Amino acid sequence: MKILLVEDDEYTSQVLSATLSAHRYAVDTVTDGSVGLELATRWNYDLILLDVLLPTLNGIEVCRRLRAQGCQTPILILTTKDSNDDVVTGLDAGADDYLAKSCESSQLLARVRALLRRSGMAPPSPVLSWGPLCLDPALAQVTYNQQSISLRPKEYSLLELFLRHPQRILSRSAIIDHMWPMEETPVEGAVTNLIKDLRQRLKSAGMTADLIETVYGLGYRLKTAPVPEEKTEEKTEEKTELGQAATSPRENQREMSSLAEINFLAEMRQQRGKTAIQQIAERFYGSLEQRLAVLEATALLFHADGCNLQQQKVARTEAHKLAGGLGTFGCSKASDIARAIERLLETRLSQQARVADRFSQLLVELRQELGQPQTYQPIADSAMAGK
Repeated sequence: MKILLVEDDEYTSQVLSATLSAHRYAVDTVTDGSVGLELATRWNYDLILLDVLLPTLNGIEVCRRLRAQGCQTPILILTTKDSNDDVVTGLDAGADDYLAKSCESSQLLARVRALLRRSGMAPPSPVLSWGPLCLDPALAQVTYNQQSISLRPKEYSLLELFLRHPQRILSRSAIIDHMWPMEETPVEGAVTNLIKDLRQRLKSAGMTADLIETVYGLGYRLKTAPVPEEKTEEKTEEKTELGQAATSPRENQREMSSLAEINFLAEMRQQRGKTAIQQIAERFYGSLEQRLAVLEATALLFHADGCNLQQQKVARTEAHKLAGGLGTFGCSKASDIARAIERLLETRLSQQARVADRFSQLLVELRQELGQPQTYQPIADSAMAGK
């Protein structure tokens, strides 16, 4: 599954990208509304995440233009602007859902899954199957004849892609578009090698049938699943005296080893995601002093009646990014204060004298809130803990 994330705040974008990537989504990130519109028009994404306040073209207008062009890709607007009027505006522009940045990552991931199901990109049943081969996206687990198979991340994603598009011929370039972010795009030969590796991995697990058909000159597609063989009387009699299927110690050992490897890989993926998010959080908190300095310089200009429209716009953008970042990292009260500053900076220049005192008061409150001990909880921890 490939997601386009259009978010202009560096730290919020990194956290969202890390969270989604840790759950096997390929993510393209851009910071500009016009660039996001162009990418969404040129490429086939499974889902689009849109911030509202963006450079050159705001998220509401991006959404409106995409729908006017006939784009049916699900759109989730993710922002600090979550008043009733903002929600109505976003939904009327064509968004499928609206979510505040301060939400738990588990809620974000649930909304993503729901939108993908609604669009037909995910089946009503959580388990994808091809004969006795089953893939459970919720557990990130693959089994064949109820025996677990250990797949590398890209092998797993490739298998899931074929199982989700059983009738579609997928070219090498289409597979690359679905599975790799733009900055990691490989040569087409990498797809050939990946398909070869997946076939070999499934064969080693006991699959005699090849589920992937090569359509020469076009690409690959999923073959029709084999018809289950009827159980013969001889197979039915292969039972122990306790009425259970006989399983050799070697088969039991192989199954336990496979399960252990799957769990190990899942834990490694989750730990990498947590580590990445923790590092992003540290950089974000390290940037707060500089961000606050921008707002405080603007406050001084307001008191001197010397703030022009461009300076006010820069400060409003900074407050918007700050509100989103604080919400993303769980500082909900500080995020609300930054959001109040953002709304205050939408006031007309002719009212600078009235704005100045309130602006300074909010900055004091924000500094006090950020000066308190933080009970920091990385946004992805709660979701990763259950995966």
